[in-house]
Amino acid sequence: MSENGTNQQPANVLDTILSDDGPMPPARLGIRSLAFLLDFILCSAIATLLIWKVFLPMSHPGSFLELNEWVDQLLKWMQSTEATRETMPEPGKDLLAALRYASEVQLLTFWAYFGIGEIFLGGSLGKRACRLQSISTITLGPLNFFAAFLRAGLKTATLFFLSPLLLIATLLTLCFNKRRQMGHDLLSRTAVIDQKHLKNELNPQS
Repeated sequence: MSENGTNQQPANVLDTILSDDGPMPPARLGIRSLAFLLDFILCSAIATLLIWKVFLPMSHPGSFLELNEWVDQLLKWMQSTEATRETMPEPGKDLLAALRYASEVQLLTFWAYFGIGEIFLGGSLGKRACRLQSISTITLGPLNFFAAFLRAGLKTATLFFLSPLLLIATLLTLCFNKRRQMGHDLLSRTAVIDQKHLKNELNPQS
């Protein structure tokens, strides 16, 4: 109660809700990093299987053999002496096309993985394993379809396209907002909360 008898309102209600002492504590960088590492390993494995077992055999059937031959040439080039070393071998046009296609498949796999996880699980498998959840900062509830795939797309773009300086800038946003939102969180109006702390607050005797 203020001196004039009126209740003081917080400058930002979200900063009160999404705080360490609030009802929805935001996840810390350490646990988010662990969740992302788990996701990255799992999604990379899924993408590799899809690329080499499904998509490339269908669209570029000889790419695996061409890749092996190019790697062998590179190894021989690296092992040669400077006196006998020729120009570094370059991949052929067909292999370059296959590698570009594989990169596109990998990007779409990451986007779909994160988006589907947000919609059906409230977060990726890595997040669920670490008991984290993505929520909307507008409704404070689960993400809708658009928000989920927007967040997934921004996160994937950050991972694949941004330069190291912009990636660092995205991480630094954690230090300048009380909700610990990263760049893709802010742009998609989402936040990541720690369900473990949330459950303890709701059930202090558990």
